[in-house]
Amino acid sequence: MEQTNVTASYLVSFFTFLTGLSVNEWVAVGGLVIGVATFLTNFWFKREHLKIARQQVETAGENT
Repeated sequence: MEQTNVTASYLVSFFTFLTGLSVNEWVAVGGLVIGVATFLTNFWFKREHLKIARQQVETAGENT
């Protein structure tokens, strides 16, 4: 029962925080989310590119 009360308290607190943000603060939060999403997307693509490059080097080494 206590865990339910704690969870409900955090949820209500978070909802109150979100509804109290101004337009400028929403824009700032949106910019932060887009920035983090861009970073993670670039990180993933670079990692995949590195995997492909390593496979090509291994394949080229086997053919030599």
